[in-house]
Amino acid sequence: MTTALHHIGDQPISLCVAVAAWAALSACGGTAPAAPARPQSAAPVSVSNTPPAPTRAATLEAFTGGRTRAVWIRDLGDGTDILGFGDAVVVMGLDSRDGLGERPLVEAPGTYAKPLLTPRGDRVVYGDRRDDSVRLVAWDGGPSERLTDGFPLATWVDPFTDIEWVYVGTDARGTDPESYGAIHRHQIDRPSEHELVWDKRAVSGDSFQLSRDGRLAGALARWPDAGVLELPNGEWRPLGDGCWTSLAGDDSGLFWYFDGQHRNLTIVDTDTGAEPGDEPRWTVNINSAPGIDGFEVYHPRWSNHARFLTMTGPYTVGGGGNKIRGGGEGVEIHIGRFAPDHRSIDGWIQVTHNSAADFYPDVWIDPGVEVPAPDARPAASASASPAVASRIVVEARVTLEVPLPTPRDIAPYRNGLLVLEYEVLEVIEGQYDESTLLAAHWVIRDAATLDTAGRPADTVHRMTLEPYATHSELEGERLVMDSDRFDLPLFYDLDPGS
Repeated sequence: MTTALHHIGDQPISLCVAVAAWAALSACGGTAPAAPARPQSAAPVSVSNTPPAPTRAATLEAFTGGRTRAVWIRDLGDGTDILGFGDAVVVMGLDSRDGLGERPLVEAPGTYAKPLLTPRGDRVVYGDRRDDSVRLVAWDGGPSERLTDGFPLATWVDPFTDIEWVYVGTDARGTDPESYGAIHRHQIDRPSEHELVWDKRAVSGDSFQLSRDGRLAGALARWPDAGVLELPNGEWRPLGDGCWTSLAGDDSGLFWYFDGQHRNLTIVDTDTGAEPGDEPRWTVNINSAPGIDGFEVYHPRWSNHARFLTMTGPYTVGGGGNKIRGGGEGVEIHIGRFAPDHRSIDGWIQVTHNSAADFYPDVWIDPGVEVPAPDARPAASASASPAVASRIVVEARVTLEVPLPTPRDIAPYRNGLLVLEYEVLEVIEGQYDESTLLAAHWVIRDAATLDTAGRPADTVHRMTLEPYATHSELEGERLVMDSDRFDLPLFYDLDPGS
């Protein structure tokens, strides 16, 4: 699910060590493949960008309601560096007002990760994995500045003092994905001024975000344990299993974690006074955006404005049980707009338009915007799945040969399910009117392939099925799906030996 592996330790390390770690670690099922050989150069590399498009910028502001900035990393290598562990990454930015289009903010390729806009939107903090540092660059350009050692987790502005802070993870634990045993916050303009805010349990690096008052943080502590923690050094409140956790930047207490399908958010209202375990929660689908076409998405993150989120996708070219790690030049940055009640997405816009591989985004929107009402025309989305009974029993034939994922394919997950496409031969119990169905069955448990995992093409199986979405216990498990039949409902096979 969500999280990513992160840099290697809290002491400066050589580039070769960073690249080796990049090859070994994984994030929310996004285990990186072996690092390809890439030439490194201190000189800026030419980056092919979409030229400024005033109409596109106006469309972006019409969608968000005002000035919008996005920052992300771009892989100039083979397009698979989803987390910035290689040495061919640049830091990119886009401003809806400056007319420059997509442009590099840090142009000399390096091993950069997790760029974050500062609360005022005028600077960018990012991690440099080569020397385990947190760096700062002005939006308008100029040389970057080293702030401190460690890995950047979040930026925040104190609403009372107006001081901007960066929260930094140190004491890396060598976990998969990487977690940090201590979090300090540093004043961005006086980085030597810092204080410890958390060291009770290790926190994953990709998934840390603060409420407006700074007293609550959403986190993985550590993967796959998703929840919120009270700062400084207060209580830890577990809320589910997942990855890429995020917390709304207002004081609503809304928190999410990403599922093992890399398609849905589980949003939890942590601020209702409910007893632990009784918090209201609901699922919001995020892979039905125009241009995603039902494929996996990644890097979901709340923007500074609680009505907007960002993500990357679609991921279509990967294999081996995990399309995320394949990256690809078709991966773009997208912004979604929540409905006022945060129970659905009422619109999407694609931010980047290029032939490069874009990952790890953060988005800043003028906090004073008036959020536009959704277009009366419904946004394009995946076709609605047919209504199905709560349980059906069918006899069905596997229609396609699908490679069986291995435990290594799904790492760091230890459990995995595989979705296969079936031709329905007979509905024995219940009602199902389609001739084809999708069903997930267990293939890996405790990092070992099950004897019942294999289901070759043309084999016939009798299955007792229930809608996958009704099994909340599966939300944190890795789900491998190669089918593009996103119009079909997804079932869960209750009998792994069928």
